[in-house]
Amino acid sequence: MVTGRYMPTGGGTAPQPADLEAFRTPLRLFAARRLHSWTAAEDVAQEALRVGLEAIQTGRIERADALGGFLFRTAVHLCLHRGRSATREKRALERFAAPHEESQAGGDPLDALLSSEQQARVREALGRLETGERELLELTYRDGLSADAIGQRLGATPGAVRVRRHRALRRLAQLLGVTTRPVREFNE
Repeated sequence: MVTGRYMPTGGGTAPQPADLEAFRTPLRLFAARRLHSWTAAEDVAQEALRVGLEAIQTGRIERADALGGFLFRTAVHLCLHRGRSATREKRALERFAAPHEESQAGGDPLDALLSSEQQARVREALGRLETGERELLELTYRDGLSADAIGQRLGATPGAVRVRRHRALRRLAQLLGVTTRPVREFNE
């Protein structure tokens, strides 16, 4: 039997939920090295442990010595997902800001007119959002606050802020008619 530094004592026996706690700090350090953020690393570690608990309870992990590999593979996937999400968000912000910056630079008057029409459409769509959705988007894009700062201000976790922001952006896209996918209604 191969035992690692963070291997629970149990070898080939079925893992127990208590075995998960031994992996909290190593998962957090693992994610922090990849994400360069302690807050994001904590979210990844917590999510990996949640997935691990679910896997233990449903019997998807049969041996305790397989638990570490499962948790760290899950953490790798979560880190990759966060990286892709951040890249997509950055590109979307750049696309949204590009027409506005060109119109401010004194470019073509037609571009400035189109930009002002786009801004009017966005303002109108923002007005049709619920107050909480609109406030969250304003804190993010107008005030430039991070999910951590918004979470502290609103009394929510950074993960919850990111989920609510994603839902608000999807709703805004639907109101602007830039998405053809139906948006499910969520009760928060």
